[in-house]
Amino acid sequence: MKRESAPQPNRDELVAMLMERVDFVPETEIVPVLDSVDRVAAEDIVSVNTLPNAPASRMDGIAIRFEDWNTCAGNTEKWQEGADYVFSNTGVAIPSGYDTVVLIEQVEFSANGVLRITKAPEAPGENVTLPGSRVETGTRILSRGTVITPQKMGLLVSCGIRKVPVIRKPRVAVIPTGDELVSYRVPLPRGKNVETNGIVLSALLQKWGAEPALYPIIPDDPEQLHAALRQAVEESDIVVFNGGSSKGSHDYATDVLGRVGEVLVYEVGHGPGKHTSFTMADRTPVIGLVGPPGGAELTAGWYVRPLVCKYLGIPDLKPRTVQAELTEAVKAHVPFDFYTQVQIVRRGEKYSAHPINMFAGRGRGAEESNAVLHIPGGTVFRAGDMVTAELKIPEEYIPDE
Repeated sequence: MKRESAPQPNRDELVAMLMERVDFVPETEIVPVLDSVDRVAAEDIVSVNTLPNAPASRMDGIAIRFEDWNTCAGNTEKWQEGADYVFSNTGVAIPSGYDTVVLIEQVEFSANGVLRITKAPEAPGENVTLPGSRVETGTRILSRGTVITPQKMGLLVSCGIRKVPVIRKPRVAVIPTGDELVSYRVPLPRGKNVETNGIVLSALLQKWGAEPALYPIIPDDPEQLHAALRQAVEESDIVVFNGGSSKGSHDYATDVLGRVGEVLVYEVGHGPGKHTSFTMADRTPVIGLVGPPGGAELTAGWYVRPLVCKYLGIPDLKPRTVQAELTEAVKAHVPFDFYTQVQIVRRGEKYSAHPINMFAGRGRGAEESNAVLHIPGGTVFRAGDMVTAELKIPEEYIPDE
């Protein structure tokens, strides 16, 4: 597709395009059940055990034989513990031969230990949980596509599951590019920048349930960029190509992406991250992210995370929003949609939104930002306007002013 005729989708349009064009074939792996939290079940899982596997007491009390109770006509003065009754705790199997449980609140003992039942049981089996009433061997306990929570892990263990088939985490290659970048492992030379996008993106990918593969920094050399990208496409389910905007004197991103696949989107209809791209290389999606940290982080959440969720077969959670009063005017300085960082603070029962300098990168501005404000192209929001902001944190974490 020629650049001149390529679409410039907005955020929702590009997500829709990704969901339509990308078709993953997820792989399955087997993991120990104790390592399965937050993983996605790759198939239906059935119980090995029957639970309970013996009659069990539903509540704390004493286990008796219902026939003995009928025979004694309520006279239990001669009943002996261990022969005529036994104490029975909630969830614990009652000994063989006993078939009824009387709640502990319905029995009394005299000073010399004589038993008296204050409320007669009405039928055999009262307050007894029968074998298999919770789950039987072969019963489905987890459906394919279920995210395994700590509680579900406990269910798996109780049902005799020791290993779990889960969807393998998608492998996501992260390729940082640029002559101006150096690793954080070396002293910072004059005029260079520490490469941080790869570190942050890898951490985000782990949080989203992916397995990141952070490549070494690739210099602005077309052949080295092509070799790294070709290797990443062959080894990964998703590729994040982070660097040039295709505008600078050493930006080869467009040409290199075109050599490995079909570039479907050269740039998007919003900022920051205007030069975000989307390429299909065989069956592997390649998301080109811009270099500036603010744009890279936002667009990764908008376009890479939905792909990870699609691979895993789980929904991509939408950000929570709040209504807040702007403390100063903001506008889109461009004719297309713009997303600006804001700090939401709590003011009594209401919220205020303080615009943050987008060019602050990961400095003070990024530290203070906890939400994003969408400004449609050409729109001006004035101080005092009520706006809808997308939170980057749980609402409970919003600080007080």
